[in-house]
Amino acid sequence: MRSVPMTMFSNFPGGARYLARLGISALTAGTLTLTGWVSLAAIDVCGSAALASHQFGRDGRDGRNGRAGRNGRDSANQTVRATGNPVRIDLAGTDGEDGGYGEDGEWVRCRRQPRNERRNLQAAAGGNGGHGGDGGRGGDGGSLTIHYANSNELRQILVTAAGGRGGRGGRGGNGTDGCNCHDRRWSVEVCKDGTCHNEEYQCYDGRDGTDGRNGRNGEGGSLGGLVLVNQLEPLPQETPEQSQAVASLANQTVTLSRNLWDTRDNAKNLLASGSTVASSYRFYTGHIERQFTLDWQAPQTAQTFTESLDLELRPNGQIDIDFPEAYWLLGETVEQETLTTYRVDGIVPVAEVAQLALGRVDGRSRTFEVNVVDLAQRSDVLETRFEVRYSTASSSGRRRRYDLEFDGPVPADLIVQDHNRFTLALGRLPIRSQLLSGGTRAQVELTIIRSYGNNSAEQTLTWT
Repeated sequence: MRSVPMTMFSNFPGGARYLARLGISALTAGTLTLTGWVSLAAIDVCGSAALASHQFGRDGRDGRNGRAGRNGRDSANQTVRATGNPVRIDLAGTDGEDGGYGEDGEWVRCRRQPRNERRNLQAAAGGNGGHGGDGGRGGDGGSLTIHYANSNELRQILVTAAGGRGGRGGRGGNGTDGCNCHDRRWSVEVCKDGTCHNEEYQCYDGRDGTDGRNGRNGEGGSLGGLVLVNQLEPLPQETPEQSQAVASLANQTVTLSRNLWDTRDNAKNLLASGSTVASSYRFYTGHIERQFTLDWQAPQTAQTFTESLDLELRPNGQIDIDFPEAYWLLGETVEQETLTTYRVDGIVPVAEVAQLALGRVDGRSRTFEVNVVDLAQRSDVLETRFEVRYSTASSSGRRRRYDLEFDGPVPADLIVQDHNRFTLALGRLPIRSQLLSGGTRAQVELTIIRSYGNNSAEQTLTWT
């Protein structure tokens, strides 16, 4: 420790005024000590708080990630005819590209550690290595279709339909080391109004950059498949699925067709030795055709039903009929050799099933009636049932609590239907008469169940 004489301040211009401005007494200035070359800026002459941690040096930049390898190309499919002559067919997929290397992190710039700082120090961090790029996927082998008349001629065909190899993942880049501290701990003496104390500070080494992960290896491509057709002629055209509007199918006949296939194993045993192909292969077994028609017997005209009906011919010869969800149908399927007929006995749009509304509500006590009107006018073909929850509450009091008096189906003898209007004699339900009289608040919740064949839907109407 060295004592700093007063003349150090008084011998430069304005030195005395400087001391006066700092508010340092002659006694304090005469006994002030410094460590090494501590500057005046390190002296807490105003009692200010210590500054926050401060970084020195410049962090290293992170390395860039490696580029992902491109996928290999799938081989095109090919169709050939077996002639008995040796032939070599290459349907291999190409290899995927290797992923690029990740870039190494940048080295940090470690500057000289500042001395006797009145704050903690943080050394610069190293750069992270970039991740390696993933390898590309190998291309798939192509499918080979062979038409033949003699199965022995297949042994003259050498097929290479291997999948391409997946590309290798790129190596991850290396992370770089962070900067280290030269002085890890130090103290600075601080004096104020003749009282001195030491403040402790420390330096933290910079974080080392992490190494980038290696890229993933690409998957290998799939083996190409084999398709065998035991005839030299081209396969017949097939239409196993059709979608047409209900109106266009009414009383019309459409044809569906499908080629039939069997799945077998050990394809390599049928081809030339050294062939590379998937073991499972498809074998053509024939062609079927079926007809379909809608026998329209519904009272409504078919032309108003424009939603599409989907048909699919299954390999077993049956036709799946997928009616549009927008309609409810009554009918029956009839099978006759190669003809499938669906007889439409009735059809109702679902949107018109639950279009009921409350009509006139009239009467009191045992003459209390509720009318329900079918706005879509479908009540001549739909079955309609009613369930009711009848609750009452006293009309007095600020807060009303409804008590359930009846919950169940409305008996058929209490329902009168006049075309599309229903009159419910709810006053004749087994409820005490005083709960149906004037001065009593009632809440009626009607659940209406509409059904048509195996279809049903509900609608709820409430009256208070």
